[in-house]
Amino acid sequence: MDIKNQLENKNFILRQLNNNDFDLLYNIGKNKKIWEQHPESDRWKREKFNIFFNNGIKNIFGLYGIYDKSKNTIVGSTRYYSYSKKNNSIKIGFTFLTPEYWGTDTNLQIKTLMLGYAFNYVENIYFDIGKNNIRSRKAIEKIGATLHSDADIGNVLYILRFEDLKVINLGVIDEIKKNRSMEAS
Repeated sequence: MDIKNQLENKNFILRQLNNNDFDLLYNIGKNKKIWEQHPESDRWKREKFNIFFNNGIKNIFGLYGIYDKSKNTIVGSTRYYSYSKKNNSIKIGFTFLTPEYWGTDTNLQIKTLMLGYAFNYVENIYFDIGKNNIRSRKAIEKIGATLHSDADIGNVLYILRFEDLKVINLGVIDEIKKNRSMEAS
């Protein structure tokens, strides 16, 4: 799977971050409220956030900063990870947004961008979410992902299959099918 350095729609830009962007992202990530339902609820601490950030930068697919085009400001981050050729899958996650964007369609727009691109390469997309992170679980269920596996503690795993897009219609189906047919020919 090739990864673009930037994905974009009319409202948001997902841009690959680098080491110099730590303070920019940490200015958002230091908000304790963001991590309340997260299994690592102290990720707002600089040393914990530094681990999160460095793991994202080292990730083979990088770490995307989420930018609001109308405000020209960063509002969160997300990433692709754990590509599996065998399972024809990739994971999307480690997503967080500043609370100002909660309850809006921002997460849907971001995930639509990422799904639209990833489904050109894979058939299955997984989302690893903390079992008690109800906010994230509801957000991912809104886009049509279904619970794949549950755990007593730790994380739950959701899945969205390409074939499911026919049902939820994220507005990217035609573009994906067009890209796939062009690659096949």
